[in-house]
Amino acid sequence: MATVTATANDLLAQHFVLISRLKESQKAHRRKLRTLPSPPLSILNLPTIPSPKPSPPPSPPSSPLLLPRRKPPRADLSQAKRARAVHYENYVPDEETIRNDYSQRYVDGGEWPQNWVLGAEPERRFEEYPKQQRLLALKKASVTEYALPPMYLPFSELASLQPSKFDVIVIDPPMSSSFSWDTLQELPLASLAADPSFIFIWVGSGAGDGLERGREVLAKWGYRRCEDVCWVKTNRESNRGPGTDPPTTSLLTRTKQHCLIGIRGTVRRSTDSWFVHCNVDTDVILWEGDLTDPTRKPPEMYTLVENFCLGLRRLELFARARSLRRGWVSVLAEGEEMHVPAVQAQARAGDAPLSLSPEQQLEAGTNVLGQELAVDRAERWDQDKWEAAMRVWLQNGRAVVPMTPGMFLYYNEKSIRV
Repeated sequence: MATVTATANDLLAQHFVLISRLKESQKAHRRKLRTLPSPPLSILNLPTIPSPKPSPPPSPPSSPLLLPRRKPPRADLSQAKRARAVHYENYVPDEETIRNDYSQRYVDGGEWPQNWVLGAEPERRFEEYPKQQRLLALKKASVTEYALPPMYLPFSELASLQPSKFDVIVIDPPMSSSFSWDTLQELPLASLAADPSFIFIWVGSGAGDGLERGREVLAKWGYRRCEDVCWVKTNRESNRGPGTDPPTTSLLTRTKQHCLIGIRGTVRRSTDSWFVHCNVDTDVILWEGDLTDPTRKPPEMYTLVENFCLGLRRLELFARARSLRRGWVSVLAEGEEMHVPAVQAQARAGDAPLSLSPEQQLEAGTNVLGQELAVDRAERWDQDKWEAAMRVWLQNGRAVVPMTPGMFLYYNEKSIRV
């Protein structure tokens, strides 16, 4: 206490000395000012400098302002196109587009900008790149050749999968009041995951805590997030005009869903081409969605998985009866098992209802590209049969889709030589 008091007294003393010096300096300056003579009276009586004259007003325009000229209506256009041509200055009927005005088009018509992305459909992808198309055809043929007919089991029998291991697991959690993230993370996924392996888990639009909880669940199962896929929804068919988007408290209109990708173990493209391959897909999927089932996810996700991961052991949790797919083991969501016979009957009939989209026809058993998915031969989970097939297809101790010479050259040299 004495040290603190002494320090404070020293500071006060220094402050007093400083104030005293300032006062003496001020007195000295005042004495010098008093000795200065006053300015002559003639200088004090000089007139002030006059203000400059105001600037002249702006000159009138050399020519009258012309209003934008409307393009004359074209009789060859349909009524809808004529209406758009009148409403939009930059509308080009021959191109059926409004240049650089997609935001305004959404405001006026409710059409999302992603509706106008060209070549987004899987069947139109790489139309101008025959080598990539050839690669995908080779890949598809190999996946089909090394694939059992679909196998399925109800969710209540999930434990019967053990001790089998899977290279890829796809999960679309059925979130509800009775099924939460806490429920999901208690599932024994860690015991079903091979090393290395991948997992895909849908976590929602980002409006809630799905992105954060999804990462937590992946970590508990022994995965680390490595990528994510974004499904961007279109509304070409479901658009009902402006102001019909569902109400939301978010700052932006939500038109996408996130799927986190987790990896277990170590996989490098440069050294592990035995397990990962192709790399022609992007992390964005554009798809309209299913108007009859808003929770349904893009069927293209299965192709994306099969394109890049060579592992034959594929598992889907909370699958639908119509999503049974060759080469996959599907753990069906509650109540879906009863729909399997109807889906198989449609597949055996050789066609699907006309109301189904190409993707739905694909899942029902009629492949629009001419490749049979064998949905009609879907069977209950048979662990012995499945494990026996995996042993037959082993290559160097690994159950993977073999690479053809053409696929190998493309992967290593970025070209196809077949």
